[in-house]
Amino acid sequence: MSFRSLLAQVREIASGDRALESVRAIARFHRVQASPGYDDAARWLAEQLRGIGVEPEIESVEGDGVTRYWGELMPEGWECAAARATLIDGESQRVLCDYDDCRLSLVLRSAPARGRFPIVVLEDGTEDAHYENVDVRGAVVLTRGAAYRVHRLAVVERGAAGILCDGRRLFPPVRAKDVDPDQVAYTSFWWNGAEPRGWGFVVSPRVGAELRARLASAVPLALDVAIDSRRFPTTIPIVTAHLAGSEDRDVLVISHLCHPEPSANDNASGVAASLETVRVLSTLRASGVWRPRAGVRFVWMPELTGTCAWLARDPGRARRLFAGINLDMVGEDQEACGSTLLLEHPPCFAASFAEDLLARIRSEAVDWVTDFSGPGHYALTRMAEVPYSGGSDHAVLIDPAVGVPTPMLIQWPDRYYHSSHDTPDRTDPRSLALAVRCAATYAGHLAALGDGDREAIARAVAHGARSRVLRALDAPHPAWAVARATCAGERAIESLAALGEHAARVAEFRAAFDAFVAREADLSSAPPANLPRTLGARTQQVPRRSIPAPLGMLRHLSPGWHEQPRAEREAWRAFELETPGAPTVFELAWYACDGSRTIDGIVHLVWLETGIDHGSAIARFFEWTERLGWSDSA
Repeated sequence: MSFRSLLAQVREIASGDRALESVRAIARFHRVQASPGYDDAARWLAEQLRGIGVEPEIESVEGDGVTRYWGELMPEGWECAAARATLIDGESQRVLCDYDDCRLSLVLRSAPARGRFPIVVLEDGTEDAHYENVDVRGAVVLTRGAAYRVHRLAVVERGAAGILCDGRRLFPPVRAKDVDPDQVAYTSFWWNGAEPRGWGFVVSPRVGAELRARLASAVPLALDVAIDSRRFPTTIPIVTAHLAGSEDRDVLVISHLCHPEPSANDNASGVAASLETVRVLSTLRASGVWRPRAGVRFVWMPELTGTCAWLARDPGRARRLFAGINLDMVGEDQEACGSTLLLEHPPCFAASFAEDLLARIRSEAVDWVTDFSGPGHYALTRMAEVPYSGGSDHAVLIDPAVGVPTPMLIQWPDRYYHSSHDTPDRTDPRSLALAVRCAATYAGHLAALGDGDREAIARAVAHGARSRVLRALDAPHPAWAVARATCAGERAIESLAALGEHAARVAEFRAAFDAFVAREADLSSAPPANLPRTLGARTQQVPRRSIPAPLGMLRHLSPGWHEQPRAEREAWRAFELETPGAPTVFELAWYACDGSRTIDGIVHLVWLETGIDHGSAIARFFEWTERLGWSDSA
């Protein structure tokens, strides 16, 4: 069955309104990883699956703050019964934060606390210099800085009592400083092992500005604090469902169930869309319209940690997967949230058939509108394709060490992202329906692939590869852009083997593509001006990874981090801040490290993806990972 035929069937069944009802239900759960609220959400999801005739499989993984899977630390169990912060301003008192009214008014994973503490203001508090001539001992520090970092510098090292956060991440112009300043930001501690715990509260930027103005007038303020919380070892449920095919291989549909109440678009929307995808495909299978050869596996888990745990606990799982799709933040009301539906590509050196297939499905799944007189048409949905940026569960799957082609659909940016205002009323059933149509058609088509379908995908991939090369000729730096597009095209064509395409046919497509590039985009007389320079003997080393997954975004949770001397941790932090785009650059370098490439070869691949020579930084990065035991070298 062609994807167009399947899409027509999916369109008849998929319901954005039904998915929105699921968003509303999920948003009522306080889905902090390793908490009773997360467990309740998992139970609700399992019951929904049973209600549509699909038996869920529930696997429990450790939630003890000690166990690691592929380097990812499993969070420790935590819950809070009550928390309140009351502002003391002379003779007057008012409640600033009440956990019962707003779950995000407490820094999640805060330790128990009780007492009255003076408030000391810091603009940021994330650097040692910010504490010069400021005595924070015994005080609550009002800060716009990252909670864990301020806790480390202010509480652990300088004796502050706790923190009061009024910062948030900005995404101008969608979320600029003056846009909706009453949001309370999702803020959490992420603890590593037995390190000293602390506590904190969160207020909106507007309230923070009021407190700062009051303190600037030399008015003493204090905070009455009462937090009743606990930490405990637990287990974390990973919910899966399987629509089996006749073959022992699967397409994966993945979406993360975690995040605090309400977190509607991030990521109740992805969970709801994947749940509706189960309903659609199981209905089509029962009617005989859809006859899968491969299975479709659905997984709902804590973001990143759960994906690493699920894959690491059974190495055969990744081998059975030949494609996937990640649904993360797919339900936005675009006008309210300022978002665009993005299809994120992998790095060019990890390109695959999956991106071209999903792009074509998305283009036809969207609702098109005709122009005034009828011959033209256009979409009311904003859509774009973007390079790799990571930050969600597809990052684990597309890592070449895992090697599962998994594009991500996501609405971004979102002016309510990670805030108390990420509520179901800012979710749109039309966006949800589009996400379901894309996911169900993509997974269902790949699972039922026949010989004719395989040939159609191969031709689409070859066409897409050529198109990208032609567009690259018009780029500001065409020689680099063509090199990047050529690499992506070659890798995408080679990936057709994962669909069962014969080796001779793949070689034929590859030869035709290379001939096309040589004929239509020969820039050999004008090589790129910014080619990476070799750095000598040290870049001839061959680094080898010991962790078969991306390195954690939160460096302080990485194995061995706290065993480093403070001076080394600070030096590395400063280096990452000084390196433009450091998180993505180093993740790309990690992906490119396959145990056979030299550092020069890795630098070249990162240059292909970014257009920038990061050689010195990448060489230093691998020196650091080797020192921490995350890699060695030959």
